[in-house]
Amino acid sequence: MALSIKVMDHDGKESVQPIDNDPDHCPVCHYGVKPKSLNRDLYLDLSSSVIERVFQCPRRSCGHVFIARYRLGGMYGGYHLNESVPLELTDAEWEPEIEEVSEDFCKVANETQKAERLGFKLVAGPGYRKALEFLIKDYACKLHPEEVETIKKMELGACIQKYMVNPMVKETAQRAAWLGNDETHYLRKWEGKDLKDLKELLQLVISTIQGELLYHKMKKDMPEGKK
Repeated sequence: MALSIKVMDHDGKESVQPIDNDPDHCPVCHYGVKPKSLNRDLYLDLSSSVIERVFQCPRRSCGHVFIARYRLGGMYGGYHLNESVPLELTDAEWEPEIEEVSEDFCKVANETQKAERLGFKLVAGPGYRKALEFLIKDYACKLHPEEVETIKKMELGACIQKYMVNPMVKETAQRAAWLGNDETHYLRKWEGKDLKDLKELLQLVISTIQGELLYHKMKKDMPEGKK
C-alpha cells in the first residue's frame, strides 16, 4: 500500500489507515489534475467503513472543492478510492450526422447515460431502448419522408424490418431491440446478456448509420463520371 493517512472517528480517536491512491480527476470539470489536499483526512465512518477526504481542483477555471470517498476492501485489506463527489454529469458528444438525424435520440441517450452513472441501472435499460426507437424511427423518416405518419405508429421491430435496408443496420438494430425489450419486461429471453451488451449493440447501430450517411454523402459529393 503506497499511501497512508491519519483519520479521526466519531469519538475523536485518531488512527493511521492505508489507502491506494489520491484522486487524479476533478469530478466537476472532468480534467485530469493533481488536486490540492485541504488537510481534511478527516472522517472515518466506522459503521460503513468509509473514509472521506477533502480536495480542491487546482484549475483556475474550476477551483471547486470535492470529496474523495474511500471504502474498505482495497488491496492488502486497505481502503480504495471508490468515487469523488459531487459528480457533475455532462452530455455525450454525438457525431453531427447522428444529431442531424435525431435530436431526440441524443437527448434521451444523454439522460439515460446520466442515470446510469448515478447508479440507476434498472432504469437505464428501458432508457436505451427508448433511445434506440427514436434513432431508428427518425432515421426511417429521413429515408422515407412520404411515410412519416405510418412510421410513427409502427412497432419498432416492424419498422426495422421494413425500412432498414442496409443489412448491418437491420441486423444490429434488430438485436439491440431484442435486448432492449428484455430490459423492459419481467422475464428475459436472452439470458447471459445484460446492459453492457445492449450498449455495445446500440453503439454499433449508431456507427453503422453514421457510416451509411457518410457513404451517401461521399457518393453525392463525388459522383461517378466526374473527373
